[in-house]
Amino acid sequence: MLDQRQRRLLFLLAVACYTEGYDFNALMVALPHLRHTFGLSHAAADLWVAAVYLGAGPAIWLGRRADRHGRRGVLLLAVLGYTICSVATAFAPNMAFFVVMQFFARTFLTVQVAVAWTVAAEELPSNRRGFGFGILALASALGTGQGALLEALVLAPLGASWRWLYIASIPVALVVLLLRRSLPESSRYESLVASGRMHGRASVLLRAPYRSTLLLICGTVVLANLTTQATVFAIDYMQTERGLGTSTANLVLIGAGAICLPVLVGAGRLSDRVGRRPVCAVALGVQAVGVVLFFNIATAAPMLLAMLAVTYVGVFGAWTTGNAFGVEAFPTALRATAGAAVTMAKLAGQCASFVVSAVLIRSIGHSGLVVALLAIGPTIAAVVVATKFPETSGQELADTASTAHLSPAEVAIVAGS
Repeated sequence: MLDQRQRRLLFLLAVACYTEGYDFNALMVALPHLRHTFGLSHAAADLWVAAVYLGAGPAIWLGRRADRHGRRGVLLLAVLGYTICSVATAFAPNMAFFVVMQFFARTFLTVQVAVAWTVAAEELPSNRRGFGFGILALASALGTGQGALLEALVLAPLGASWRWLYIASIPVALVVLLLRRSLPESSRYESLVASGRMHGRASVLLRAPYRSTLLLICGTVVLANLTTQATVFAIDYMQTERGLGTSTANLVLIGAGAICLPVLVGAGRLSDRVGRRPVCAVALGVQAVGVVLFFNIATAAPMLLAMLAVTYVGVFGAWTTGNAFGVEAFPTALRATAGAAVTMAKLAGQCASFVVSAVLIRSIGHSGLVVALLAIGPTIAAVVVATKFPETSGQELADTASTAHLSPAEVAIVAGS
């Protein structure tokens, strides 16, 4: 139901998203080794990892460049920047250097994902956007699985260093650079340029009617990601508190993820039919329940796998549908900037998850109770999505980005969507 151009474009965008998933999981897989290599406690590791997620901050500037100068060039720049930072990470002599390199890697990855989802929203037909978003989320999840598989089947049996995880990310990123000629500019963006009513000011996002929508989405995204610490420490938890070996813990993670892969595309297709709001809200609720059960009830490997699978059903469903709101609710002239802002909010929530967890672990000590408290975030987010979010499924982008309540000058700025 997609033409050849759309399929080729979706493939290239999926490759870009693949690297985002790989880098996220590389940190998860490497974390136990990093703690050993650099002598870090659980709480200290939380704070160091939180600093990595602050790398989303500079992404808003690059996101704005995508609105002013085009999607294609910024996406290629982000892929190149990530590749360089990933190579440098492999040679980190201490935790501070590791964090600095991963800080900038997250900057580029934030832009990479925001622009990829923006282009998908602009190029795919309205009744297939959810399906396309599901493909991008699936690609990212496959990247996540690659890191765990590499650790379980190759690095752990050979006793190889965690540094190889970051070297192994290079070939995937290079695919996009090699295929750069096949990556077209967004046709919707080109139409905006041709109209002569392009770019405008990013400050328009902070005016009605976009301000309330942006703040609502960003605030909810922060809450939804407060359980990130729990998912990142899943392998470390299974090894240190449940007694699983390195390979077994990684295979549990791979198995849980593999079981849930159909959810990524399925949630997108379902949201095309019944709406983004109900699918996202239910998924967030499942995510909260699953992560609490994983850290408080599950003990043996089969139960750990089952509860982690429940968690991933929620995470994957919310991932596919939740990211859509950030790019569907804003006009073409502001879409990449808004997408970068929402992705920044996601990483801010992930950063907050590690900081809050570090404080709670020091005061409470019981990891299961800490996770239960963090799970309040996505629970509240589920209620907000179900009751307050705009429904964007099946609507043309011009319809989801109303220019009501803007002055004539501001209408000219955001026109062309």
